[in-house]
Amino acid sequence: MLEVRDQLGASRVLQDKAAEHPGTIEVRLITAVQGFKGDGHLESVVIKGLKTDQVEELHPGAAFIFIGLDSNTAFVKGDVQLDRWRLLTTAENLQTSVEGVFADGDARAGSTKQVASAVGERATAALTIRNYLNRWQSNRGYKGED
Repeated sequence: MLEVRDQLGASRVLQDKAAEHPGTIEVRLITAVQGFKGDGHLESVVIKGLKTDQVEELHPGAAFIFIGLDSNTAFVKGDVQLDRWRLLTTAENLQTSVEGVFADGDARAGSTKQVASAVGERATAALTIRNYLNRWQSNRGYKGED
């Protein structure tokens, strides 16, 4: 794993998963990718140590480019239950620990962190919210005239 900063910027979940494989995953901090080489397939990755200016060529079997993932949930901290990775915990209907507050996508604990799943969850959350509001209005005798 290459990280341009002096500490891993991956989510806590990913850091914990990497730590579960000592000796298998090498982490290089303050390192930048300079380029990829290959003709139709990856042959090498050129990297540079940002403190040393040392250039090196690695020969991995594959490369996965990950820009980053850090869910923006700080604004609900203390109001809505978060797990140890600061992800929103939800019930099966996507409702959080606060009645009437729903979550979906990457900010939700248990999500697959995939765009297609997040889109599906967004649609599910929207329908769940609509049903919740309809029940809320019915319980208060709202007839739609206001």
